Amino acid sequence: MLSQLTVRNFALIDRLDLDFGPGFNVLTGETGAGKSILVGAVGLLSGGRASAEMIRDGYDEAEVSAVFHLPNPVALQARFEAFGLPAGDEVLVRRVISRSGRNRIYVNGVSTTLAVLTLLGEDLLSISGQHEHQQLLDPDHQLLLLDQYGPLMALRLRTAEAHARWGELTGRCRELEKRVQTEEEKAELADFQVKEIAAAGLTEGEDTALEQERTLIRNAARILESAQGGYERLYGASGSVTEVLDAVRRDLDQAAALDERLREPAAQVREAYHQLADVARTLENHLTRLTFDPARQEEIEERLVLLGRLKKKYGPTLGDVLSFGQRTEAALDGLAELKRELAQARGQAERAGQEARDLAKELSEKRVAAAGRLAQAVTRELRFLGMPHLAFEIRFASRTQAAEPGPTGWDALEFWVAPNKGEALKPLARIASGGELSRALLGFKVLLAGQEGVQTLIFDEVDAGIGSGVAGVIGRKLRALSAYHQVLCITHLPQIAAFARHHHQVFKEVRGERTVTDIRPLGEEERVEEIARMLGGPNFSARALDAAREMAARADETPSE
Repeated sequence: MLSQLTVRNFALIDRLDLDFGPGFNVLTGETGAGKSILVGAVGLLSGGRASAEMIRDGYDEAEVSAVFHLPNPVALQARFEAFGLPAGDEVLVRRVISRSGRNRIYVNGVSTTLAVLTLLGEDLLSISGQHEHQQLLDPDHQLLLLDQYGPLMALRLRTAEAHARWGELTGRCRELEKRVQTEEEKAELADFQVKEIAAAGLTEGEDTALEQERTLIRNAARILESAQGGYERLYGASGSVTEVLDAVRRDLDQAAALDERLREPAAQVREAYHQLADVARTLENHLTRLTFDPARQEEIEERLVLLGRLKKKYGPTLGDVLSFGQRTEAALDGLAELKRELAQARGQAERAGQEARDLAKELSEKRVAAAGRLAQAVTRELRFLGMPHLAFEIRFASRTQAAEPGPTGWDALEFWVAPNKGEALKPLARIASGGELSRALLGFKVLLAGQEGVQTLIFDEVDAGIGSGVAGVIGRKLRALSAYHQVLCITHLPQIAAFARHHHQVFKEVRGERTVTDIRPLGEEERVEEIARMLGGPNFSARALDAAREMAARADETPSE
Protein backbone atom coordinates (compact mmCIF):
# COMPACT_ATOMS: atom_id res chain seq x y z
CA MET A 1 0.00 0.00 0.00
CA LEU A 2 1.23 3.49 -0.92
CA SER A 3 1.18 5.26 2.44
CA GLN A 4 3.33 8.38 1.86
CA LEU A 5 4.28 10.34 -1.24
CA THR A 6 6.84 13.16 -1.43
CA VAL A 7 7.45 15.20 -4.58
CA ARG A 8 10.03 17.97 -4.94
CA ASN A 9 10.57 20.36 -7.91
CA PHE A 10 8.59 18.21 -10.34
CA ALA A 11 6.88 20.13 -13.18
CA LEU A 12 4.49 22.58 -11.45
CA ILE A 13 4.90 20.87 -8.08
CA ASP A 14 7.21 22.76 -5.75
CA ARG A 15 6.92 20.69 -2.58
CA LEU A 16 4.33 18.06 -1.88
CA ASP A 17 3.93 15.73 1.11
CA LEU A 18 0.90 13.49 1.00
CA ASP A 19 -0.45 10.57 3.01
CA PHE A 20 -2.76 8.00 1.44
CA GLY A 21 -5.00 5.68 3.37
CA PRO A 22 -6.06 2.10 2.75
CA GLY A 23 -9.07 1.32 0.59
CA PHE A 24 -10.52 3.75 -1.95
CA ASN A 25 -8.66 7.07 -2.40
CA VAL A 26 -9.90 9.62 -4.93
CA LEU A 27 -8.14 12.68 -6.37
CA THR A 28 -10.24 15.43 -7.92
CA GLY A 29 -9.67 18.95 -9.14
CA GLU A 30 -10.30 21.41 -11.92
CA THR A 31 -9.15 20.55 -15.42
CA GLY A 32 -5.51 21.59 -15.76
CA ALA A 33 -4.89 21.55 -12.01
CA GLY A 34 -2.11 19.01 -12.45
CA LYS A 35 -3.67 15.63 -11.70
CA SER A 36 -1.82 14.03 -14.61
CA ILE A 37 1.41 15.54 -13.27
CA LEU A 38 0.88 13.66 -10.04
CA VAL A 39 0.31 10.41 -11.94
CA GLY A 40 3.53 11.02 -13.86
CA ALA A 41 5.43 11.51 -10.63
CA VAL A 42 4.05 8.29 -9.14
CA GLY A 43 4.83 6.50 -12.41
CA LEU A 44 8.54 7.21 -11.88
CA LEU A 45 8.43 5.00 -8.79
CA SER A 46 7.48 1.98 -10.87
CA GLY A 47 10.14 2.48 -13.54
CA GLY A 48 8.52 5.16 -15.68
CA ARG A 49 10.71 7.06 -18.12
CA ALA A 50 12.45 10.14 -16.67
CA SER A 51 13.31 13.33 -18.53
CA ALA A 52 15.06 16.56 -17.59
CA GLU A 53 11.94 18.36 -18.87
CA MET A 54 10.14 17.07 -15.77
CA ILE A 55 12.34 19.22 -13.51
CA ARG A 56 10.74 22.45 -12.36
CA ASP A 57 12.21 25.58 -13.94
CA GLY A 58 14.94 27.10 -11.83
CA TYR A 59 16.06 23.83 -10.24
CA ASP A 60 18.76 21.31 -11.15
CA GLU A 61 17.07 18.25 -9.68
CA ALA A 62 13.61 16.82 -9.08
CA GLU A 63 12.87 14.13 -6.54
CA VAL A 64 10.00 11.72 -6.01
CA SER A 65 9.90 9.32 -3.09
CA ALA A 66 7.28 7.09 -1.52
CA VAL A 67 6.80 4.72 1.37
CA PHE A 68 4.96 1.49 0.63
CA HIS A 69 3.60 -0.56 3.50
CA LEU A 70 3.73 -4.31 2.85
CA PRO A 71 1.00 -6.34 4.59
CA ASN A 72 2.88 -9.53 3.65
CA PRO A 73 6.61 -8.69 3.39
CA VAL A 74 7.62 -12.38 3.33
CA ALA A 75 6.13 -12.70 -0.16
CA LEU A 76 8.66 -10.18 -1.54
CA GLN A 77 11.61 -11.06 0.68
CA ALA A 78 13.20 -13.47 -1.80
CA ARG A 79 12.99 -10.89 -4.60
CA PHE A 80 14.57 -8.19 -2.43
CA GLU A 81 17.36 -10.55 -1.39
CA ALA A 82 17.99 -11.51 -5.02
CA PHE A 83 18.52 -7.82 -5.82
CA GLY A 84 20.75 -7.30 -2.78
CA LEU A 85 18.22 -4.99 -1.12
CA PRO A 86 17.19 -4.93 2.56
CA ALA A 87 13.63 -6.12 3.14
CA GLY A 88 11.11 -5.21 5.81
CA ASP A 89 7.52 -4.21 6.48
CA GLU A 90 8.01 -0.99 4.50
CA VAL A 91 9.70 -0.10 1.24
CA LEU A 92 11.15 3.36 0.68
CA VAL A 93 11.60 4.16 -3.01
CA ARG A 94 13.41 7.37 -3.95
CA ARG A 95 14.18 8.63 -7.45
CA VAL A 96 16.19 11.74 -8.28
CA ILE A 97 16.20 13.30 -11.75
CA SER A 98 19.08 15.61 -12.62
CA ARG A 99 19.61 18.01 -15.49
CA SER A 100 23.19 16.71 -15.67
CA GLY A 101 21.85 13.26 -16.53
CA ARG A 102 23.09 11.67 -13.27
CA ASN A 103 19.72 10.21 -12.31
CA ARG A 104 19.69 8.13 -9.13
CA ILE A 105 17.44 5.42 -7.73
CA TYR A 106 17.36 4.17 -4.14
CA VAL A 107 15.34 1.37 -2.56
CA ASN A 108 15.46 1.23 1.24
CA GLY A 109 18.49 3.51 1.11
CA VAL A 110 20.47 1.30 -1.29
CA SER A 111 21.36 2.51 -4.78
CA THR A 112 19.90 0.32 -7.50
CA THR A 113 19.08 0.26 -11.23
CA LEU A 114 16.05 1.19 -13.29
CA ALA A 115 15.62 -2.45 -14.29
CA VAL A 116 15.39 -3.52 -10.65
CA LEU A 117 12.96 -0.69 -9.87
CA THR A 118 10.77 -1.74 -12.81
CA LEU A 119 10.60 -5.32 -11.55
CA LEU A 120 9.85 -4.23 -7.98
CA GLY A 121 7.27 -1.77 -9.27
CA GLU A 122 5.26 -4.66 -10.70
CA ASP A 123 4.61 -5.83 -7.14
CA LEU A 124 4.06 -2.39 -5.63
CA LEU A 125 1.63 -0.55 -7.90
CA SER A 126 -0.22 -0.68 -11.20
CA ILE A 127 -1.26 2.45 -13.08
CA SER A 128 -4.32 1.82 -15.24
CA GLY A 129 -4.00 4.52 -17.84
CA GLN A 130 -3.56 4.61 -21.57
CA HIS A 131 -0.70 2.09 -21.46
CA GLU A 132 -2.72 -0.59 -19.72
CA HIS A 133 -5.68 0.12 -22.01
CA GLN A 134 -3.41 -0.75 -24.92
CA GLN A 135 -2.25 -3.88 -23.11
CA LEU A 136 -5.87 -5.02 -22.98
CA LEU A 137 -5.88 -5.07 -26.79
CA ASP A 138 -2.86 -7.39 -26.93
CA PRO A 139 -3.85 -11.06 -27.47
CA ASP A 140 -0.92 -12.20 -25.32
CA HIS A 141 -2.18 -10.04 -22.46
CA GLN A 142 -5.69 -11.35 -23.03
CA LEU A 143 -4.33 -14.88 -22.66
CA LEU A 144 -2.68 -13.82 -19.41
CA LEU A 145 -5.99 -12.44 -18.12
CA LEU A 146 -7.70 -15.74 -18.90
CA ASP A 147 -5.02 -17.66 -17.02
CA GLN A 148 -5.25 -15.30 -14.06
CA TYR A 149 -9.01 -15.74 -13.95
CA GLY A 150 -8.78 -19.54 -14.49
CA PRO A 151 -7.04 -19.70 -12.05
CA LEU A 152 -4.37 -21.31 -14.21
CA MET A 153 -1.23 -19.34 -13.36
CA ALA A 154 0.33 -22.23 -11.43
CA LEU A 155 -0.22 -24.59 -14.38
CA ARG A 156 1.00 -21.88 -16.77
CA LEU A 157 4.17 -21.52 -14.69
CA ARG A 158 4.73 -25.29 -14.68
CA THR A 159 4.25 -25.31 -18.47
CA ALA A 160 6.76 -22.50 -18.89
CA GLU A 161 9.27 -24.25 -16.62
CA ALA A 162 8.84 -27.54 -18.50
CA HIS A 163 9.29 -25.72 -21.82
CA ALA A 164 12.43 -24.04 -20.50
CA ARG A 165 13.87 -27.41 -19.39
CA TRP A 166 12.98 -28.86 -22.76
CA GLY A 167 14.67 -25.95 -24.51
CA GLU A 168 17.80 -26.31 -22.39
CA LEU A 169 18.02 -30.04 -23.08
CA THR A 170 17.31 -29.56 -26.79
CA GLY A 171 20.08 -26.99 -26.90
CA ARG A 172 22.36 -29.42 -25.09
CA CYS A 173 21.55 -32.07 -27.72
CA ARG A 174 22.39 -29.67 -30.56
CA GLU A 175 25.67 -28.84 -28.88
CA LEU A 176 26.54 -32.51 -28.42
CA GLU A 177 25.52 -33.33 -31.99
CA LYS A 178 27.92 -30.69 -33.30
CA ARG A 179 30.70 -32.05 -31.12
CA VAL A 180 29.97 -35.64 -32.21
CA GLN A 181 29.93 -34.57 -35.86
CA THR A 182 33.26 -32.81 -35.43
CA GLU A 183 34.81 -35.77 -33.66
CA GLU A 184 33.39 -38.23 -36.18
CA GLU A 185 35.02 -36.27 -38.98
CA LYS A 186 38.31 -36.77 -37.16
CA ALA A 187 37.56 -40.35 -36.13
CA GLU A 188 38.30 -42.05 -39.47
CA LEU A 189 41.80 -40.62 -39.58
CA ALA A 190 42.29 -41.20 -35.84
CA ASP A 191 41.22 -44.84 -36.17
CA PHE A 192 43.69 -45.33 -39.03
CA GLN A 193 46.45 -43.72 -36.98
CA VAL A 194 45.76 -45.87 -33.93
CA LYS A 195 45.69 -49.04 -36.03
CA GLU A 196 48.85 -48.04 -37.91
CA ILE A 197 50.77 -47.47 -34.69
CA ALA A 198 49.35 -50.61 -33.05
CA ALA A 199 50.18 -52.76 -36.11
CA ALA A 200 53.82 -51.65 -35.92
CA GLY A 201 54.23 -53.30 -32.51
CA LEU A 202 56.63 -50.61 -31.33
CA THR A 203 58.97 -50.82 -28.39
CA GLU A 204 60.50 -47.66 -27.03
CA GLY A 205 64.24 -47.59 -27.85
CA GLU A 206 63.83 -50.24 -30.54
CA ASP A 207 65.19 -47.95 -33.24
CA THR A 208 68.42 -47.36 -31.34
CA ALA A 209 68.99 -51.09 -30.88
CA LEU A 210 68.28 -51.77 -34.55
CA GLU A 211 70.64 -49.06 -35.69
CA GLN A 212 73.38 -50.58 -33.57
CA GLU A 213 72.65 -54.03 -34.99
CA ARG A 214 72.66 -52.66 -38.52
CA THR A 215 76.07 -51.11 -37.91
CA LEU A 216 77.41 -54.49 -36.79
CA ILE A 217 76.00 -56.31 -39.80
CA ARG A 218 77.29 -53.72 -42.22
CA ASN A 219 80.83 -54.11 -40.74
CA ALA A 220 80.66 -57.85 -40.09
CA ALA A 221 83.48 -58.77 -42.56
CA ARG A 222 85.85 -56.17 -41.19
CA ILE A 223 84.98 -57.18 -37.62
CA LEU A 224 85.56 -60.86 -38.48
CA GLU A 225 88.87 -60.18 -40.13
CA SER A 226 90.14 -57.97 -37.34
CA ALA A 227 88.91 -60.24 -34.58
CA GLN A 228 90.37 -63.31 -36.31
CA GLY A 229 93.68 -61.55 -36.77
CA GLY A 230 93.68 -60.48 -33.17
CA TYR A 231 92.92 -63.99 -31.99
CA GLU A 232 95.65 -65.56 -34.15
CA ARG A 233 98.30 -63.09 -33.04
CA LEU A 234 97.22 -63.31 -29.46
CA TYR A 235 96.77 -67.06 -29.18
CA GLY A 236 96.12 -69.16 -32.28
CA ALA A 237 99.20 -68.70 -34.48
CA SER A 238 102.69 -70.16 -33.90
CA GLY A 239 104.72 -67.61 -31.98
CA SER A 240 101.59 -65.85 -30.71
CA VAL A 241 101.73 -63.33 -27.90
CA THR A 242 100.45 -65.82 -25.32
CA GLU A 243 102.95 -68.45 -26.48
CA VAL A 244 105.86 -66.02 -26.12
CA LEU A 245 104.45 -64.74 -22.85
CA ASP A 246 104.10 -68.29 -21.56
CA ALA A 247 107.81 -68.88 -22.29
CA VAL A 248 108.66 -65.64 -20.47
CA ARG A 249 106.46 -66.75 -17.57
CA ARG A 250 108.32 -70.09 -17.26
CA ASP A 251 111.76 -68.39 -17.44
CA LEU A 252 110.85 -65.88 -14.71
CA ASP A 253 109.33 -68.56 -12.52
CA GLN A 254 112.65 -70.46 -12.66
CA ALA A 255 114.61 -67.29 -12.00
CA ALA A 256 112.34 -66.23 -9.11
CA ALA A 257 112.94 -69.63 -7.48
CA LEU A 258 116.59 -68.69 -7.31
CA ASP A 259 116.22 -64.94 -6.78
CA GLU A 260 113.26 -63.84 -4.66
CA ARG A 261 113.62 -60.32 -5.98
CA LEU A 262 112.14 -61.58 -9.26
CA ARG A 263 109.02 -63.00 -7.65
CA GLU A 264 107.02 -59.81 -8.21
CA PRO A 265 107.84 -59.45 -11.92
CA ALA A 266 107.19 -63.19 -12.36
CA ALA A 267 103.77 -62.80 -10.76
CA GLN A 268 102.93 -59.82 -12.96
CA VAL A 269 103.85 -61.74 -16.12
CA ARG A 270 101.85 -64.70 -14.91
CA GLU A 271 98.85 -62.47 -14.33
CA ALA A 272 99.23 -60.87 -17.75
CA TYR A 273 99.42 -64.30 -19.33
CA HIS A 274 96.14 -65.41 -17.75
CA GLN A 275 94.39 -62.18 -18.70
CA LEU A 276 95.46 -62.41 -22.31
CA ALA A 277 94.44 -66.06 -22.38
CA ASP A 278 90.97 -65.00 -21.21
CA VAL A 279 90.86 -62.37 -23.94
CA ALA A 280 91.79 -64.98 -26.49
CA ARG A 281 89.03 -67.30 -25.35
CA THR A 282 86.53 -64.41 -25.53
CA LEU A 283 87.65 -63.65 -29.08
CA GLU A 284 87.29 -67.31 -29.95
CA ASN A 285 83.76 -67.49 -28.58
CA HIS A 286 82.79 -64.26 -30.33
CA LEU A 287 84.17 -65.56 -33.64
CA THR A 288 82.00 -68.67 -33.35
CA ARG A 289 78.88 -66.53 -32.94
CA LEU A 290 79.75 -63.82 -35.43
CA THR A 291 77.70 -64.30 -38.60
CA PHE A 292 76.69 -62.20 -41.58
CA ASP A 293 73.01 -62.70 -42.62
CA PRO A 294 71.95 -60.61 -45.64
CA ALA A 295 68.28 -61.41 -44.95
CA ARG A 296 68.54 -60.01 -41.42
CA GLN A 297 70.19 -56.90 -42.78
CA GLU A 298 67.32 -56.39 -45.19
CA GLU A 299 64.83 -57.01 -42.39
CA ILE A 300 66.51 -54.40 -40.21
CA GLU A 301 66.60 -51.89 -43.03
CA GLU A 302 62.89 -52.33 -43.73
CA ARG A 303 62.05 -52.04 -40.02
CA LEU A 304 64.07 -48.85 -39.65
CA VAL A 305 62.34 -47.36 -42.71
CA LEU A 306 58.96 -48.10 -41.06
CA LEU A 307 60.06 -46.62 -37.75
CA GLY A 308 61.45 -43.57 -39.54
CA ARG A 309 58.15 -42.99 -41.33
CA LEU A 310 56.20 -43.27 -38.08
CA LYS A 311 58.57 -40.89 -36.29
CA LYS A 312 58.24 -38.40 -39.13
CA LYS A 313 54.44 -38.54 -38.91
CA TYR A 314 53.97 -38.74 -35.14
CA GLY A 315 57.46 -38.29 -33.62
CA PRO A 316 60.14 -37.14 -33.43
CA THR A 317 60.92 -40.11 -31.16
CA LEU A 318 59.39 -43.57 -30.80
CA GLY A 319 58.25 -42.50 -27.33
CA ASP A 320 56.37 -39.61 -28.95
CA VAL A 321 54.83 -42.00 -31.49
CA LEU A 322 53.59 -44.28 -28.71
CA SER A 323 52.22 -41.29 -26.74
CA PHE A 324 50.42 -40.02 -29.83
CA GLY A 325 48.79 -43.39 -30.32
CA GLN A 326 47.64 -43.49 -26.70
CA ARG A 327 46.19 -39.99 -26.91
CA THR A 328 44.41 -40.71 -30.16
CA GLU A 329 42.96 -43.95 -28.81
CA ALA A 330 41.73 -42.05 -25.75
CA ALA A 331 40.08 -39.52 -28.08
CA LEU A 332 38.27 -42.36 -29.84
CA ASP A 333 37.10 -43.61 -26.46
CA GLY A 334 35.96 -40.03 -25.73
CA LEU A 335 33.87 -40.06 -28.92
CA ALA A 336 32.14 -43.21 -27.75
CA GLU A 337 31.45 -41.58 -24.39
CA LEU A 338 30.23 -38.45 -26.20
CA LYS A 339 27.78 -40.56 -28.18
CA ARG A 340 26.51 -42.18 -24.99
CA GLU A 341 26.08 -38.72 -23.47
CA LEU A 342 24.20 -37.57 -26.58
CA ALA A 343 21.88 -40.58 -26.41
CA GLN A 344 21.19 -39.82 -22.76
CA ALA A 345 20.52 -36.13 -23.49
CA ARG A 346 18.16 -37.06 -26.33
CA GLY A 347 16.22 -39.29 -23.97
CA GLN A 348 16.00 -36.53 -21.38
CA ALA A 349 14.94 -34.00 -24.03
CA GLU A 350 12.24 -36.32 -25.32
CA ARG A 351 10.87 -36.85 -21.79
CA ALA A 352 10.99 -33.10 -21.12
CA GLY A 353 9.27 -32.43 -24.44
CA GLN A 354 6.55 -34.93 -23.61
CA GLU A 355 6.07 -33.30 -20.22
CA ALA A 356 5.79 -29.88 -21.88
CA ARG A 357 3.28 -31.24 -24.39
CA ASP A 358 1.23 -32.94 -21.67
CA LEU A 359 1.13 -29.78 -19.56
CA ALA A 360 0.27 -27.67 -22.62
CA LYS A 361 -2.57 -30.05 -23.44
CA GLU A 362 -3.88 -29.88 -19.88
CA LEU A 363 -3.57 -26.10 -19.94
CA SER A 364 -5.47 -25.91 -23.25
CA GLU A 365 -8.32 -28.04 -21.93
CA LYS A 366 -8.64 -25.96 -18.78
CA ARG A 367 -8.44 -22.73 -20.76
CA VAL A 368 -11.39 -23.78 -22.88
CA ALA A 369 -13.44 -24.37 -19.75
CA ALA A 370 -12.23 -21.15 -18.11
CA ALA A 371 -12.88 -19.13 -21.28
CA GLY A 372 -16.58 -19.90 -21.11
CA ARG A 373 -16.77 -18.84 -17.47
CA LEU A 374 -14.75 -15.68 -18.09
CA ALA A 375 -16.86 -14.69 -21.08
CA GLN A 376 -20.01 -14.96 -18.98
CA ALA A 377 -18.42 -13.03 -16.10
CA VAL A 378 -17.10 -10.24 -18.37
CA THR A 379 -20.49 -9.94 -20.07
CA ARG A 380 -22.18 -9.66 -16.71
CA GLU A 381 -19.70 -7.08 -15.39
CA LEU A 382 -19.72 -4.87 -18.48
CA ARG A 383 -23.49 -4.93 -18.74
CA PHE A 384 -23.54 -3.81 -15.13
CA LEU A 385 -21.02 -1.08 -16.04
CA GLY A 386 -23.34 0.54 -18.56
CA MET A 387 -23.08 -1.69 -21.60
CA PRO A 388 -26.46 -3.49 -21.34
CA HIS A 389 -26.45 -5.06 -24.79
CA LEU A 390 -22.83 -6.14 -24.83
CA ALA A 391 -21.95 -9.53 -26.29
CA PHE A 392 -18.53 -10.96 -25.45
CA GLU A 393 -16.72 -14.10 -26.58
CA ILE A 394 -13.24 -15.55 -26.29
CA ARG A 395 -12.12 -17.16 -29.51
CA PHE A 396 -9.07 -19.37 -29.81
CA ALA A 397 -7.20 -18.35 -32.95
CA SER A 398 -5.04 -21.47 -33.02
CA ARG A 399 -5.23 -24.62 -30.94
CA THR A 400 -3.42 -27.01 -33.24
CA GLN A 401 -1.03 -29.45 -31.65
CA ALA A 402 0.76 -30.19 -34.90
CA ALA A 403 3.53 -27.79 -33.93
CA GLU A 404 5.41 -27.89 -30.66
CA PRO A 405 4.01 -25.80 -27.77
CA GLY A 406 5.64 -22.58 -26.63
CA PRO A 407 6.26 -21.31 -23.08
CA THR A 408 2.56 -20.53 -22.66
CA GLY A 409 1.35 -23.69 -24.38
CA TRP A 410 -0.33 -24.04 -27.74
CA ASP A 411 -3.04 -21.45 -27.40
CA ALA A 412 -3.54 -18.06 -28.97
CA LEU A 413 -6.80 -16.26 -28.31
CA GLU A 414 -8.55 -12.97 -28.86
CA PHE A 415 -11.40 -11.17 -27.17
CA TRP A 416 -14.34 -10.55 -29.48
CA VAL A 417 -17.03 -8.05 -28.55
CA ALA A 418 -20.20 -6.44 -29.86
CA PRO A 419 -20.89 -3.38 -27.66
CA ASN A 420 -24.33 -2.69 -29.15
CA LYS A 421 -27.35 -4.78 -29.90
CA GLY A 422 -27.54 -6.08 -33.45
CA GLU A 423 -23.84 -5.67 -34.18
CA ALA A 424 -21.60 -8.52 -35.23
CA LEU A 425 -18.83 -9.63 -32.91
CA LYS A 426 -15.42 -8.20 -33.82
CA PRO A 427 -11.98 -8.24 -32.20
CA LEU A 428 -11.81 -5.89 -29.21
CA ALA A 429 -8.80 -4.12 -30.72
CA ARG A 430 -10.83 -3.07 -33.78
CA ILE A 431 -13.91 -1.51 -32.20
CA ALA A 432 -13.40 -0.54 -28.55
CA SER A 433 -13.57 3.16 -27.64
CA GLY A 434 -11.60 4.74 -24.82
CA GLY A 435 -14.59 4.63 -22.48
CA GLU A 436 -15.34 1.03 -23.32
CA LEU A 437 -11.72 0.08 -22.73
CA SER A 438 -11.77 1.85 -19.37
CA ARG A 439 -14.83 -0.07 -18.30
CA ALA A 440 -13.46 -3.34 -19.67
CA LEU A 441 -10.23 -2.81 -17.75
CA LEU A 442 -12.14 -2.07 -14.56
CA GLY A 443 -14.28 -5.14 -15.15
CA PHE A 444 -11.19 -7.33 -15.36
CA LYS A 445 -9.72 -5.71 -12.25
CA VAL A 446 -12.90 -6.58 -10.38
CA LEU A 447 -12.94 -10.14 -11.67
CA LEU A 448 -9.27 -10.63 -10.77
CA ALA A 449 -9.53 -8.86 -7.41
CA GLY A 450 -7.34 -10.60 -4.86
CA GLN A 451 -5.46 -12.65 -7.47
CA GLU A 452 -3.08 -9.89 -8.58
CA GLY A 453 -0.07 -9.57 -6.31
CA VAL A 454 0.18 -5.79 -6.77
CA GLN A 455 -0.82 -3.80 -3.68
CA THR A 456 -1.89 -0.44 -5.15
CA LEU A 457 -4.07 0.15 -8.22
CA ILE A 458 -4.13 3.63 -9.76
CA PHE A 459 -6.93 4.48 -12.22
CA ASP A 460 -6.29 7.56 -14.34
CA GLU A 461 -8.92 7.33 -17.10
CA VAL A 462 -11.60 5.06 -15.69
CA ASP A 463 -14.29 7.73 -16.23
CA ALA A 464 -13.42 8.40 -19.89
CA GLY A 465 -16.47 8.51 -22.12
CA ILE A 466 -19.09 7.51 -19.54
CA GLY A 467 -22.19 9.25 -18.22
CA SER A 468 -23.40 9.93 -14.71
CA GLY A 469 -25.54 6.79 -14.52
CA VAL A 470 -22.67 4.45 -15.26
CA ALA A 471 -20.34 6.54 -13.11
CA GLY A 472 -22.18 5.51 -9.95
CA VAL A 473 -21.83 1.87 -10.90
CA ILE A 474 -18.12 2.33 -11.51
CA GLY A 475 -17.75 4.08 -8.18
CA ARG A 476 -19.42 1.15 -6.46
CA LYS A 477 -17.12 -1.28 -8.29
CA LEU A 478 -14.04 0.69 -7.26
CA ARG A 479 -15.25 0.62 -3.67
CA ALA A 480 -15.65 -3.16 -3.93
CA LEU A 481 -12.21 -3.49 -5.50
CA SER A 482 -10.69 -1.55 -2.60
CA ALA A 483 -11.47 -4.48 -0.32
CA TYR A 484 -8.59 -6.34 -2.03
CA HIS A 485 -6.27 -3.52 -3.10
CA GLN A 486 -5.55 0.06 -2.22
CA VAL A 487 -7.27 2.03 -5.00
CA LEU A 488 -6.25 5.52 -6.14
CA CYS A 489 -8.56 7.05 -8.72
CA ILE A 490 -8.30 10.37 -10.54
CA THR A 491 -11.77 11.38 -11.69
CA HIS A 492 -13.89 14.28 -12.89
CA LEU A 493 -17.18 12.64 -11.92
CA PRO A 494 -18.82 13.24 -8.54
CA GLN A 495 -20.69 9.93 -8.79
CA ILE A 496 -17.30 8.16 -8.56
CA ALA A 497 -15.73 10.53 -6.04
CA ALA A 498 -18.62 10.02 -3.65
CA PHE A 499 -17.62 6.40 -3.03
CA ALA A 500 -14.09 7.22 -1.84
CA ARG A 501 -12.99 6.65 1.74
CA HIS A 502 -10.23 9.26 1.36
CA HIS A 503 -10.68 12.35 -0.80
CA HIS A 504 -7.82 14.57 -1.99
CA GLN A 505 -8.16 17.80 -3.94
CA VAL A 506 -5.58 18.74 -6.56
CA PHE A 507 -5.39 22.48 -7.19
CA LYS A 508 -3.21 25.03 -8.92
CA GLU A 509 -2.46 28.50 -7.57
CA VAL A 510 0.00 31.36 -7.87
CA ARG A 511 2.46 31.75 -5.02
CA GLY A 512 4.64 34.80 -5.31
CA GLU A 513 5.65 34.89 -8.94
CA ARG A 514 5.28 31.13 -9.58
CA THR A 515 2.38 28.83 -10.42
CA VAL A 516 2.34 25.66 -8.36
CA THR A 517 0.30 22.48 -8.25
CA ASP A 518 -0.56 21.19 -4.80
CA ILE A 519 -2.85 18.65 -3.20
CA ARG A 520 -4.60 18.50 0.13
CA PRO A 521 -6.71 15.94 1.94
CA LEU A 522 -10.34 16.93 2.48
CA GLY A 523 -12.30 16.67 5.67
CA GLU A 524 -15.88 15.42 5.65
CA GLU A 525 -17.52 18.77 4.97
CA GLU A 526 -14.81 19.78 2.49
CA ARG A 527 -15.39 16.51 0.70
CA VAL A 528 -19.11 17.31 0.34
CA GLU A 529 -18.28 20.78 -0.97
CA GLU A 530 -15.88 19.32 -3.53
CA ILE A 531 -18.56 16.91 -4.74
CA ALA A 532 -20.97 19.86 -4.98
CA ARG A 533 -18.40 21.76 -7.03
CA MET A 534 -18.12 18.78 -9.34
CA LEU A 535 -21.92 18.73 -9.64
CA GLY A 536 -22.64 22.44 -10.05
CA GLY A 537 -19.38 24.18 -10.85
CA PRO A 538 -17.28 26.54 -8.69
CA ASN A 539 -20.32 28.64 -7.77
CA PHE A 540 -22.46 25.72 -6.68
CA SER A 541 -25.87 26.26 -5.17
CA ALA A 542 -27.35 25.09 -1.90
CA ARG A 543 -29.29 22.53 -3.89
CA ALA A 544 -26.03 21.16 -5.33
CA LEU A 545 -24.62 21.04 -1.81
CA ASP A 546 -27.63 19.09 -0.55
CA ALA A 547 -27.37 16.74 -3.52
CA ALA A 548 -23.67 16.21 -2.83
CA ARG A 549 -24.36 15.47 0.84
CA GLU A 550 -27.04 12.97 -0.09
CA MET A 551 -24.80 11.37 -2.73
CA ALA A 552 -21.96 10.98 -0.24
CA ALA A 553 -24.29 9.57 2.40
CA ARG A 554 -25.69 6.96 0.05
CA ALA A 555 -22.22 6.01 -1.12
CA ASP A 556 -20.97 5.68 2.45
CA GLU A 557 -23.67 3.10 3.07
CA THR A 558 -22.12 0.93 0.32
CA PRO A 559 -19.88 -1.77 1.80
CA SER A 560 -16.33 -2.26 0.52
CA GLU A 561 -16.96 -5.87 -0.38
